[in-house]
Amino acid sequence: MGIYTREKVRLSPEHVRRALAMIENGRVDGRGLEYVCDKRSGLVLRIMPTAATWYLRLATTTLRIGSAGILSLDQARDQAGEAKRAHKRGKNASGSLHAFEQLIADGVSEDDAAEIAGGLAHHVEQSAEDRMAKGPWHWRDLVSAFLAHKASKVKPGYLKLYRTYLEYPMFDAIADRTLSSLKLGDLEKVRDEILKSKAKSAAYRSVQQGKEAFDWAWKYHSGISGLQDVEYPWWSRWSLDYASGKREHVPSLQDLARTLVVAETHRTLGWTEHATGPGTLAALWAVILTAQRTGPLCGTLRERLVPDPERPGWKVAVWTGDEMKGGRSGGRAHALPLPPAAVTKIETYWKEADGDGEPSRFAFPSLRGDGPVSQGSLNQLLHRLQGILNQPAKARSGKPSRKKKALPARIDLFARHGITPWVPHDVRRTLGTFLDDQRLGGAGSAILAHRPAKTENEREKVEAVTRLHYAKSQRLALKAEGIELWVIAVLEAYAAEKAKMKGMARAA
Repeated sequence: MGIYTREKVRLSPEHVRRALAMIENGRVDGRGLEYVCDKRSGLVLRIMPTAATWYLRLATTTLRIGSAGILSLDQARDQAGEAKRAHKRGKNASGSLHAFEQLIADGVSEDDAAEIAGGLAHHVEQSAEDRMAKGPWHWRDLVSAFLAHKASKVKPGYLKLYRTYLEYPMFDAIADRTLSSLKLGDLEKVRDEILKSKAKSAAYRSVQQGKEAFDWAWKYHSGISGLQDVEYPWWSRWSLDYASGKREHVPSLQDLARTLVVAETHRTLGWTEHATGPGTLAALWAVILTAQRTGPLCGTLRERLVPDPERPGWKVAVWTGDEMKGGRSGGRAHALPLPPAAVTKIETYWKEADGDGEPSRFAFPSLRGDGPVSQGSLNQLLHRLQGILNQPAKARSGKPSRKKKALPARIDLFARHGITPWVPHDVRRTLGTFLDDQRLGGAGSAILAHRPAKTENEREKVEAVTRLHYAKSQRLALKAEGIELWVIAVLEAYAAEKAKMKGMARAA
């Protein structure tokens, strides 16, 4: 697969100046390009969006010579020649190449740097597998090992986020550097490059997760990682001045109800290939009717919607402690009674989702495969309704495709219908506020799986009794009282907004 565009040229200082200017002005297309020298066989200047680097490409391996921002063309040629001779003798020149680069960066004269670096002992070239097992680790090895460790500790969705933030292309500049050779300045350069093209919050998460990876390697794998001689975690100074803002948006019942009407009316949008599946619509209804966290909610199994023995026609949705784990409920099992009207709304979409095939195991089945819709599906639905996902198609090279397909103008249906943008988690505040106004704050806390406050009065709190009986521990009666009022309010608002939209359509 052609990742880099390649040009065979007679390398000159002008090529180096051009490369650095392209990076500075953000004009590197796609993953990057390579200038392959036709004078010094194997010498390559690789230009990526964040760094220009000298490499020596040999028959069986490729060696990193150093940064083009540190080493001149003449220095790169000299180092390439030394590395070739070492390779022919069966030696690995990686250590001396890295040492020469660091010495030049530290202001040591070229002659002294060459003498010091040349005196280093050479080691047999390591395979990636051998390096992972015996060390010393490069940055890419740390990321690989850390993600493998995290895979057994966090949910797949969180693991995907770790992978995203630790595998930004900006880390390519240090991917082949040993951990012991990295300095704070190297990490800060990566941070600053991320800030140029990503949100500040994304750069902050990359820094935080990078520090977490360093801490893990230093504590548990100091030997093979190459950090055994580190006495102070210097990477803790790798920072970014950022504080996440606390979101306090409380969408109105009208906002939520109008969103349901708009989502049902506009299941297919002209400017996007996406159509809203029945499972996603059912999940949107469920989020608004139950105010549950989308993680456990989206994965709900149909068999977990069981008849309520105390309330005819009702059902109880049940989630295990493992399914709730990770939320603020602390991994406790959670049960929520659902009035008949709520169950009917959710089950309305099951027939459409199942078609003529076998019924899905999931309450909110995905159109793709045999799994449930994801949290991302709900977010994407809300984004599409706001007209914010119309991204131009790109070719593999990263350049805009020459075959441009004219797309209809995107439409912000939220703005058109006066809906203030909201995200699924905001529904929890709306329900909590609504039930507070009904003097049922304790029911709201129970529905949202919050731990109770010790100062609430008897009707607004969890009873301070030992939780020996399932119904008592889950406070189903209290939850039912609150959820029934909320579902009635949502459906009344929905009916009003639907009638209003029909009236507007007739008037038009």
